Amino acid sequence: MTADYRAQRRGLILNMICRFGPVSRTRLTALTGYRAASVGEITKELLTERLIVERGSSSVGHGRRRELLDINKAHLCALGIGFSAGCASLIAAQIDGVILRRVELPIAPGASRAELAGAILREAVKLLEALEGREVIGIGLCNPLFDPTAYRGNSILTSYLHFNDWIDLQLRPQLEAQTQLPVSIFSAVTLPALAERRFGAARGVDNFLCIELSNGLGSSICCSGHVVAGAGGVAGELGHTVVDASDRGAPLCYCGKAGCVERTSAFPALAADILAALDSGVSSSLSAFYDRAQPLRVQDIRRALAEGDQMCTYYVRRAAGRLGIAIANAVNLLNPELVVLFGFMTGLGDVFLRQLETSIRENVLALSGGFRLRVSDTLERDLPLGAVAELFSAYLRVADYSWVYDLPDSGADGESKEPESDQMEGSE
Repeated sequence: MTADYRAQRRGLILNMICRFGPVSRTRLTALTGYRAASVGEITKELLTERLIVERGSSSVGHGRRRELLDINKAHLCALGIGFSAGCASLIAAQIDGVILRRVELPIAPGASRAELAGAILREAVKLLEALEGREVIGIGLCNPLFDPTAYRGNSILTSYLHFNDWIDLQLRPQLEAQTQLPVSIFSAVTLPALAERRFGAARGVDNFLCIELSNGLGSSICCSGHVVAGAGGVAGELGHTVVDASDRGAPLCYCGKAGCVERTSAFPALAADILAALDSGVSSSLSAFYDRAQPLRVQDIRRALAEGDQMCTYYVRRAAGRLGIAIANAVNLLNPELVVLFGFMTGLGDVFLRQLETSIRENVLALSGGFRLRVSDTLERDLPLGAVAELFSAYLRVADYSWVYDLPDSGADGESKEPESDQMEGSE
């Protein structure tokens, strides 16, 4: 058997175990068509390398039991590093997406990039020390999602494109030299869909959208199992689609247009509308507890909604209605089977989410209306999971064995999983 052929068989068995584990050697033999002796030899090798483990057994009748094999989730790890307007996030995660440790480093506007790099290097080394005895396959760096509130004044970020250049040309080589691990950089356009497909709400789904609802609005697209970045790497700019061109005197968005959905309905626009109403003397329960010296937060608006505040309810529903139109346009264009919502605006709660779903479903074509809506429970703080997902996909060479993941999903005993509900999930 040539080395390449053996590596191919080893890769197939490893992906079969990742897909179907815990799984018996007998079932692996049936799935692969390899001889039992070959399966036994390769699995013994993988056990020795601690890439897989024996995890329980199954009964096959007459007192006979078969040992079950599974990926050694506690052994294989990776680091993911991402950036937002206010902090750098570092995570150490297992191959199944379980986050073992997380560090949040505040990005002080007055600090230099050299100081930020030094802090990241120190925390990365500490994470690796905590993972001693495990196999760390690499580090994934995430280019940040664009946040219009972040790149202003004397911020350390200064410019979105220049910050990304710094990540690529300075931070990455420093990390590689300090840790002696391979470091890969991934686009913010693709990371949300990658994280959800491997670890989150979109597992087993080939056609879906991830919609970010925060200071900016964007989407991450997966079509036929492939995450789409676009010709220039900016696919999914949902926020700059125009939903209201009627008011030609409206203030322009930073993109240069009036009436785009981000300018009218992202969180800064919602907060500005509510604060303007307060300034004009509109009655609101916010007046009783909100400190005007502080920025308006999602938590403040949600508290007012819970108290039945009519002004906040009006503006939240209006923003959700506009967002729903934009998302419905994307659904009509791409015909996904799932739409995953993430971002801190989902924290506005049921008033926002119910109006958003109503607006989406009112504006989609009947032929596109069979999709599901879910609220992500992984992405708001754990976007580096997308980078970790890509590292493990490359490690397992998932692209070479993609057909394995298209096989019917079943447990170790061959029992099919229950179908999922069509209702919005993840909201309170």
